[in-house]
Amino acid sequence: MYEHFVMASNPITAFQRRYMSFGDMLGEWFYGFIMVAIVCGIIGGYSEILLNSPLGYGRIYLTVVLLVLAFGVNIAWGIVDGSTVIYGGLTDKADLEKIISELKNDRNNRELRDKILDSLGDSSIDYLPDEEKEKIVDRIIDEAPEAPVKYHLNKDDRNTLIAIASCDILAVIPVILPYLLLGFGKVPLLLSRLIAAIAIGYIVFLYAEHTGRRKWLAAGIFVILTAVMMQVTYYYGW
Repeated sequence: MYEHFVMASNPITAFQRRYMSFGDMLGEWFYGFIMVAIVCGIIGGYSEILLNSPLGYGRIYLTVVLLVLAFGVNIAWGIVDGSTVIYGGLTDKADLEKIISELKNDRNNRELRDKILDSLGDSSIDYLPDEEKEKIVDRIIDEAPEAPVKYHLNKDDRNTLIAIASCDILAVIPVILPYLLLGFGKVPLLLSRLIAAIAIGYIVFLYAEHTGRRKWLAAGIFVILTAVMMQVTYYYGW
């Protein structure tokens, strides 16, 4: 598929895919575009008021405000989201390894064995018969090391945070680009809306394509919703 070719040829996307699933990556880009679309809608609305006011606000001032708010919001969200994903994963890992330690002493505990199976529920193990699943649980019990007392971030965790945050941060650039190149006015406003709407529509298109949904319908709905959302924030703010 075309998007897979793009991922293989794009080092940034390749890095993101190394540390995130395809669905998670689409989600992070989606969040990033939604947030910058809202910020640009707000700034676009206030820019006309400020530029026409006697207070002396000019293009440079508004550009700085746009850069600070757009990147600030998405950087903050990227760091928060990446950190919660990583520490949430470490918390789940710690709980799982404690369960495995208990199973080493009580191998036939049905409740604990079911928790191990539940932790594997999102993988292809679901396609195996029950007896094969039980063999996998036994092997996990045999091979797993003792649970450590303290868990630390490793290189992969840090790279995962960077990969998650990079989606949110990079989503800012195409949406604010019309303002940076053309200033503030009707044309950059429309171009910014168009870019955000198309980007979000394309992400939804990929979601629909991979889940067997009606691709163009789903994409079209979200293109319209994005345009409406930016128009609402343009007039009324958040």
